Amino acid sequence: MFWKLLLFGFPELIFSQHIEYTASKAYFNMGSTTVHKIIGHDAEHYYVIKFYGNQYHLEKLDGNLNLILTKPVKLFEGLKTYDLETIVHFHNELYIIASRRKFSETLLYYQKIDKENLTPLTDLIEIATVRFIRGNWPDFYFALSRNETKLLVVSVIKLNWSKVQYNEYYVFGKGMEQEWTRKDFYEFTGQGPRENNYVVDEQGNVSVLCLMKRESILSLFQDMKNSYIIYRYTQQGRFFREYPLTLMNRYIRGVKIIGGANGELICSGLYSELFRAGVGGTFFFKIDPEDGRIYDNQTYPFSDDLIVRLMETREPIMADDELMKYRLYDLVLRKNGKIILIAEQLFEQSYNTYNNLIVICFDSTGQVDWNQIVTKRQDFDIRYLMQQKQDIAGYRDMVKETGSLNEYIENYCSYALIAPVDGNDITIIYNEHIQNIEADKKQKSFSHPRRSFLAAVRIDEYGNITRMNIVKWKRKLLYPEPMRYYDTLGNTVIIPAFKGRKYNYYKITADYL
Repeated sequence: MFWKLLLFGFPELIFSQHIEYTASKAYFNMGSTTVHKIIGHDAEHYYVIKFYGNQYHLEKLDGNLNLILTKPVKLFEGLKTYDLETIVHFHNELYIIASRRKFSETLLYYQKIDKENLTPLTDLIEIATVRFIRGNWPDFYFALSRNETKLLVVSVIKLNWSKVQYNEYYVFGKGMEQEWTRKDFYEFTGQGPRENNYVVDEQGNVSVLCLMKRESILSLFQDMKNSYIIYRYTQQGRFFREYPLTLMNRYIRGVKIIGGANGELICSGLYSELFRAGVGGTFFFKIDPEDGRIYDNQTYPFSDDLIVRLMETREPIMADDELMKYRLYDLVLRKNGKIILIAEQLFEQSYNTYNNLIVICFDSTGQVDWNQIVTKRQDFDIRYLMQQKQDIAGYRDMVKETGSLNEYIENYCSYALIAPVDGNDITIIYNEHIQNIEADKKQKSFSHPRRSFLAAVRIDEYGNITRMNIVKWKRKLLYPEPMRYYDTLGNTVIIPAFKGRKYNYYKITADYL
């Protein structure tokens, strides 16, 4: 069964944006399924990785997200067994990356997959051999560039007792051709670099954002507050520089890095004033790819107008106009050179957990161009995360990146983002309480999808907001989970929907007229 719906409600706004919604057939997840993630797409098909029955499986879907083919991923060769590290789709090809641990080294391989029948096109081809250091084996990390033209593979061995971290970097282009590689090490004090975020851009430059020191009571009396460091590799890995990242007399409350259009690194985040526990403003800077200098360095407190608009929504405001519990989730570059930052209010409680979104647009020089608020209230039961020792602050990113499934946790909150790489506007999609369709009624918190609808908020390049309703939930529909969306890099996102063991896919396309 395949069906299509158009947006409803607010007819005066239809001419500014057209949202098309489709849903695939419903299927059944196996009871042991723990991973379910779309990993890539081409002009006609989507590709999914799943883990169930103690084995990984590849799935091929048609353009309407209906299942065509399923194949198990072969991770053995005679008596040899391999561990699946990741599966990537770039330059319109599908690759499995696997590892095999030996007595004193780990070997990393890739294997090209035939997209017609999901069977191997090549043997396992070695990428790297990483020798153990004092009995320690490597952890591997992977990153695709925003336009999915470069693949970064990182090997890390961290020796906490000797305070040294050994790294190997490999950057690949079309056809898995290795463009450059580099081996190095960092000496550190304390816990050293952690919570690493790896970024590779379309020029092959590599940046690593690492947490170095987290805020504590003692940091109030020290010059160095919570701090980060950026390790930056440019010019085919030949040029390396470290950038300590801390704000004098301020706390960093969240930071993101992205690659710019010309090889520069863009960094932005949230901060609070000293002795304050909230969020007071934003900071911004860029790093030049040629000489490594920092430029367009800006720091902005939240404007009075933004604070007033938040007060009108009855948002709790701390003293000195600081906001509470905002988590930085997205930093996206637009075609016109502007950069959009999105932060979500995230309380560690079982009601009104995921709330308002703050959207801030910087121009190409780091000046704040405009800011907007997307108002929402969503209840998420944090108790299940606490039982499994999951960190709620990083939970959304973990679910989106890994496709992890847990039968006890319902991920109906937060949002999905449509930010096409060749566009200037963005569209934010999230679940709303059904009563909130009518703006003049008292607004209620979304808590259960049986009384919900999918809402969409389009923000154009000038900061103008258009609110739309996509589809009401009906009895036979499954429940969409915007938190785990798949970004096609165009005007479309895919949001999986679940209900018991059933699942299907919501395909939402925002065309700007």
